[in-house]
Amino acid sequence: MSWKSISNSNYSVLLGDLLMQMDGNNPVFKTTVLDKHLNSANYAHGGFLMSLLDNTMGNASYLAFEKNPCVTISMTTHFIKAASNGDELIIKPIVEKKTNSLCFMKAEVLCNNQIIASGNGIWKVMNKKLPKSISQKLKDDDGGW
Repeated sequence: MSWKSISNSNYSVLLGDLLMQMDGNNPVFKTTVLDKHLNSANYAHGGFLMSLLDNTMGNASYLAFEKNPCVTISMTTHFIKAASNGDELIIKPIVEKKTNSLCFMKAEVLCNNQIIASGNGIWKVMNKKLPKSISQKLKDDDGGW
């Protein structure tokens, strides 16, 4: 398994490099906490962790819907421990249930093999025409949304 960058959207660039590899049928993501992700106490900001959960569960939903874009309907986050500058984070989203239009997800954020945050939510597949074709999007930046 090798890691590859998944998205270069404007928002994803703000978050920093997010890498993905497949573990069987399940995507696994990783990133590193950077100085720009820290709050005033010098820990990874909760909003950064929430964005990671949203981004990774959204990408897992995108894959579950055969590479069709999805939007977040709802999401809940639980903070357990803190992460610091330079820490590597591993995010493991899992599809709990998928219907014709909805994907029910859960995910854990791990740091040093310990869960530091978790989340769950619902993603809806979009039927709207995209500004780029899916094949062009895949060609441009490996398909992350």
